Amino acid sequence: RINFVGNTTTQDEVLRREMTQMEGAPASTDQISQSRERLERLGFFRTVDVETRPVADHPDQLDVTYNVEEQPSGSVSASLGYSQSAGVIYGAALSQNNFLGTGNRVNVNAQKGDYFTNLNFGFTDPYWTLDGISRGYNVYYRETDYEDFDDISTYSSDALGGSINFGYPINELSRLNFGVGVEDLSLETYRDTPAEIIQYTEDEGEDFLNYKLTARWTRNNLNRGIMPTAGSYQRLSLETAVPGSDTQYYKTRYEAQKLFEFRPEWSLKFSTNLGYADTVGDDAYPFYENFYSGGLGSVRGFSSNTLGPNTTPGGDGDDDTLGGNVLVEGSAELIYPFPWVEDRRSLQTSVFFDAGNTYLTECYDVPAGESSNCSSGVDLGELRYSVGLGLSWLTPVGPLTFSVAKPISDEDGDDTQVFQFSLGQTF
Repeated sequence: RINFVGNTTTQDEVLRREMTQMEGAPASTDQISQSRERLERLGFFRTVDVETRPVADHPDQLDVTYNVEEQPSGSVSASLGYSQSAGVIYGAALSQNNFLGTGNRVNVNAQKGDYFTNLNFGFTDPYWTLDGISRGYNVYYRETDYEDFDDISTYSSDALGGSINFGYPINELSRLNFGVGVEDLSLETYRDTPAEIIQYTEDEGEDFLNYKLTARWTRNNLNRGIMPTAGSYQRLSLETAVPGSDTQYYKTRYEAQKLFEFRPEWSLKFSTNLGYADTVGDDAYPFYENFYSGGLGSVRGFSSNTLGPNTTPGGDGDDDTLGGNVLVEGSAELIYPFPWVEDRRSLQTSVFFDAGNTYLTECYDVPAGESSNCSSGVDLGELRYSVGLGLSWLTPVGPLTFSVAKPISDEDGDDTQVFQFSLGQTF
């Protein structure tokens, strides 16, 4: 028999479907261990321990017991917090990766920050079929106004969209996801909007209806779903707007992590984040789909979303950034346990070295008579670097993340921040 102890919220079925060791089957040390790793990878449990005991009067049989300790897998206050990049975040939200113990992922979000409003509903059933095929839905409304935001080019956008997606497991560690969606987007410019955006809206218009197809390959071999210390993770994604859309483009991204644990809770972590996007045809790539770099989760020590080619100021505006259609980021970290803390699975500290930037392979047009500030091309000599200390803490109200970083390659005009933090989970 296989028994589970400690799952006070998570349903028995959710744990049992992760088992590769079956009841009544020949016992396999590898499958028992693999089943434990699959439970840890869910991210629902702080610890997962396994023990085997011989069955009384049956020396050729044994029982397997998995002892789990549940941990928060979401929060009803996930949108309540503060971020230096977004200011005070208001709203009501439910983010649950283990909704009512079913293993389903649910996001319900009504959220407002200093320059954005988000309404979102998402639902994913990871076991839509017994074979592990997942199905998910997502509906959203997003209103963004950068008029008073100092670091990103001045414009506003309203987007309404929805999608449906399916996931298919290739093997124990890898899966494919496919999705189809639609988005209706409207743009608005201001007196100090950069010249590149003014010209883009004059050439392409301000309203866009796009039909999107997405594909994603994921391989997850991390030892934990939250704050891992060993293993690897890779994700390759492709998004494209199909014929019939107002803009036709494709956007691909590759993300990877590799962790080497050389002592308990001591690890070396290497990560990379690469992106490339372009249009299908001769039209300019839509600037609102550009990649951005800088800030927590990117290149720490630089203000959020500020790295990239400068724009040409319009009116009284500044030369901010539009991001770029090429993204290059990398990071190396030494993860170590925080002294005097017993629960090391909910608190992780690190020393890091970050690098990254965004680039434009082709500059956007500007109105006749104006001189563009843009420089195109991918020049790795323009990468920005930083070193510092980071901390992540899984608190009852959501994750707390902060860093103290020193930029070591900043140039005139770069927006830097030595201390950065975020409290509460945003979507």
